Amino acid sequence: MFFCLRIDVDYVPWDTPDAEEFGHGEPAMLLRIFEFAKERGLKFQFFVSNRVIRAFPTTADAILNEGHDLDWLCKHPDESASRYEEALVLLRAIGHSPRGVAVKQVWPESAATQHFEGIEFLSSEGAFCPTAWQHFPIELKQARSAQQAGMSVRTWTDTAKRLVRDAASRNRNVTIAVRPQALARWDPRLTHLAEIVDLATAVMLPVMTLREAFSVAQADS
Repeated sequence: MFFCLRIDVDYVPWDTPDAEEFGHGEPAMLLRIFEFAKERGLKFQFFVSNRVIRAFPTTADAILNEGHDLDWLCKHPDESASRYEEALVLLRAIGHSPRGVAVKQVWPESAATQHFEGIEFLSSEGAFCPTAWQHFPIELKQARSAQQAGMSVRTWTDTAKRLVRDAASRNRNVTIAVRPQALARWDPRLTHLAEIVDLATAVMLPVMTLREAFSVAQADS
């Protein structure tokens, strides 16, 4: 069993709709998350989109240099095969190879998997996962989606904490997904995120990345 904080990085300053809704706080929030992890001795699971790696490869470099795990954020699963080819080129240009893929909602059954060289696991909502991959589901509405749906940060935090307690009592895994851009508007001091992460530690739910969890699962199989 484990707790994973999944962090989706997809901010570019020229994305006007997201900027109008959430602002431009992601770069500063990333630094705050790095410091948050360092203070607690934790390692987080980041997923990064093609447009971020293309425009700001130093963002991916910074995540890796801070000791976190980094994999691919697929924004358009229906076009995933061609977009993944670009992602491979972009990530390999900084000396990194992805092992996992994350999507915002559900992975479509129509999406092929034969072109996903090196991919071993999927993080997504819903139950469907290609048979070649291990699935790490998200049970809670992502922070960004919850915010857009009008949920308060207090309600989202309390729901996440209930999931963490339930996972610990049932020896289950739980993954919580956030976006730094949304956190910058919703939880700028990371006080709510700290409640969730600190609770996981308190109830003896190990904080792990999905890469680490996959490796443990493979070793146990």
